[in-house]
Amino acid sequence: MRRILRISRLCQCPRACRVHFRKVADIPEGVLIGFGNPLLDITKIVKDNTILEVYGLAENAAIISKEKHIPLFEELSKMKDVTYSAGGACQNSIRIFQWIVTKPFCAYFVGAVGQDKFGETIAKRAKDDGVRTFYQPNDKAPTGTCAVIVNGFNRSLVANLGASHFFSENWLDDEVHMCIVNRAKYFYTTGFFVAVSSATILKVAEISSRNNRTFVLNFSAVFVLQTLKTQLDEILPYTDMIIGNKEEILAFADTHDWKTTDIFEIGKRLQCLPKHNQRPRIVMVTDSKCPILCFQENGKTKEYPVPKVDESVIVDTNGCGDAFVGGFLSQLVQNMPLEYCIRTGIFASQQVLRIVGIQIDLLPKFKESCL
Repeated sequence: MRRILRISRLCQCPRACRVHFRKVADIPEGVLIGFGNPLLDITKIVKDNTILEVYGLAENAAIISKEKHIPLFEELSKMKDVTYSAGGACQNSIRIFQWIVTKPFCAYFVGAVGQDKFGETIAKRAKDDGVRTFYQPNDKAPTGTCAVIVNGFNRSLVANLGASHFFSENWLDDEVHMCIVNRAKYFYTTGFFVAVSSATILKVAEISSRNNRTFVLNFSAVFVLQTLKTQLDEILPYTDMIIGNKEEILAFADTHDWKTTDIFEIGKRLQCLPKHNQRPRIVMVTDSKCPILCFQENGKTKEYPVPKVDESVIVDTNGCGDAFVGGFLSQLVQNMPLEYCIRTGIFASQQVLRIVGIQIDLLPKFKESCL
């Protein structure tokens, strides 16, 4: 029998808000480090799937660009009403984290950029958003870009990793870099970055586990599960939290031949996988409409409903998942209850969908809002 605890609603919580404001000043600089692929997002809202058909793209998927997709970026840049923003899934989450905590540089971001104006632009925008970057510059390729094609509730992402593809684990050889890693209490990365430098993430995850820190992994996309099974299996024993949507969770089960499509069974098995330290793992399965599922120790499962959003206010769903993680992490580092972390994540995601991309300057000040 499934043990499921349902959280009936996302209620008003003034006391929790007061706790949040009281604790923000105590968050140390660099408490969280995100490892990801910094990309310049090029976002275009379309009314039909013509451009998707031309380049053989699915209307709701995320892929790494191939040679046939290269002209897409130039084509989008020549269109009207295109939005540019500092992006990449992990960097987006870190920027949302900073929007909520408000205190600058509580989070650091690590990734590779080219030695070009786009790299400088992304670094400046990240700093403006309160994020301190420790980019690894290289001259092998230009700064990465991501084409974001939005049609209604669907979004197709095509990432040209560019310089971010050449991130090297040598970054950890730098004394300053190891200093910030050793000082951080929380680490977050995406499956997209595992595809680039799994060796770096394995080392960071080992450090985190050995020193009883918290390591959070986002599966990110189905192709990650399908192509990086070996690398993920090496990292998971050091992972304290796993985040994935239903499609990604199902893909993990499929690549491990679990022969089931039962999300509850898969979530419980993921939670029970071998782990090197004693902290119980949490597996979180997200969904834009169905309740968020959290699988915890002793077979405990909790459901957190996602409030319905009026479709008339939805502008762009791209980045909602990134925003959810950023909101969630902003409370996790403050040792807030899991329910409050999730509620903050939902709040952040439902603010972001009202604008194109993740533009922090267009979001309301978090301190002026209550969940």
